[in-house]
Amino acid sequence: MHILKIASLILLFIATSSKAATEINYMVIQDQAQPFQNHQNKKHHTGIITDIVKEIFSSPEYELKIHTLPFNRMISMLEKGDIENWITFGSPNWPGVQSANLSKLPVFNVQHSLLTSTQQDFDINSAEDLFGKTVILLHGFNYPGLEEHIAEKRIKAISVKNYKSAFKVVNRLKDKAGFVEMDVRIKYNLKKEELATKDYNLHNFSKVIENYDLHLAMSPKFDKELQRHLEESLDKLYQTGNLEKIIEAY
Repeated sequence: MHILKIASLILLFIATSSKAATEINYMVIQDQAQPFQNHQNKKHHTGIITDIVKEIFSSPEYELKIHTLPFNRMISMLEKGDIENWITFGSPNWPGVQSANLSKLPVFNVQHSLLTSTQQDFDINSAEDLFGKTVILLHGFNYPGLEEHIAEKRIKAISVKNYKSAFKVVNRLKDKAGFVEMDVRIKYNLKKEELATKDYNLHNFSKVIENYDLHLAMSPKFDKELQRHLEESLDKLYQTGNLEKIIEAY
């Protein structure tokens, strides 16, 4: 009986002294962010940003809760401030909540390209080279350097929901339109759709949309201790070369 009492006290001590895991809400853009955020039917999450976040919060003291949402709905939820300690990716070049609280270190440098059929072959030195032409854009995303001209109707725009649709429009319109997107995303999704890059022209678009850095983006009220852990872990990934290994895997 005495032994049972001691055992009960030990169990009670463990139960009361154990600390619940800190929850981090990781926000994933549905079907539009490969290879930064990949998933299959909102499950089996991988990707450059996803792997980095998983590595940073791999300790049992953290619980990474993944939310997979359409881009506009995700942004709306983040702006309302109803979700605590959320993390995703963003850039100082982007407006709104995805630039409000960024990691000190960048995780990727972005270059944009214009994907066209092989019937189009020209140098793009400025946005003016696209006047009177049509660009294909992913719905909901921001395109600095293009939006003003689209609003003034100097450049036409077709909005699509995913990469598969974008490639279909390029194939259908031939020399009349091109798909503007991050170079790494175009190449990754061409491979995913089993389309050969030799069947397309890929034009450097950096003179219209300048190259910029992507960072991990956190809620403006992200827990300070969590952010300290994130910054230190990200710096360690950079110093050890593991950040580059994650990127190279995709």
